[in-house]
Amino acid sequence: METAIPDILKLRIFVAFMGEKEQLGWWPSSFLSRSGEAFLAPAFPKTAALARLNGSNGAARLVHDQYIGTGSVYHLFRLPENIEQAISELLISDASVFDLITSEETARTGLKALAAGGNAQGAGPLLLEGEIDEVMVGLMAAAYMHGFSASQQVYPYYRSEV
Repeated sequence: METAIPDILKLRIFVAFMGEKEQLGWWPSSFLSRSGEAFLAPAFPKTAALARLNGSNGAARLVHDQYIGTGSVYHLFRLPENIEQAISELLISDASVFDLITSEETARTGLKALAAGGNAQGAGPLLLEGEIDEVMVGLMAAAYMHGFSASQQVYPYYRSEV
């Protein structure tokens, strides 16, 4: 699971960016846009990257929770606490991951690379089997990639026995 953290962060950024109102409008935020960056940088000079992702993540989490619910289920924007902490630490130490989302095209290219042969399709809530690891990241990337291409909102999630 630890080795999947960089890919989880990339997937979260690609999907959060694509879902914002300037792109596909799955959630009503603009934190990852250039204006969002300009707005947050003065208020959070040392942690602007984390603030941007947390803002977009919060908007996406609300929408995902609305369709999936909460409890013993997890999705890209609501993961177990240890994973959330690892993502935050990685982002604080290296915010260069934001350089990967300069346009919809770069976000789609990144999603395609993460999907790397994964095959998951559907609309609405989509239950995936397993725990969060490299395979699950690939399945989630494939599901979102298909949803974005088909203009169908999809919310992949998994159940946890913990």
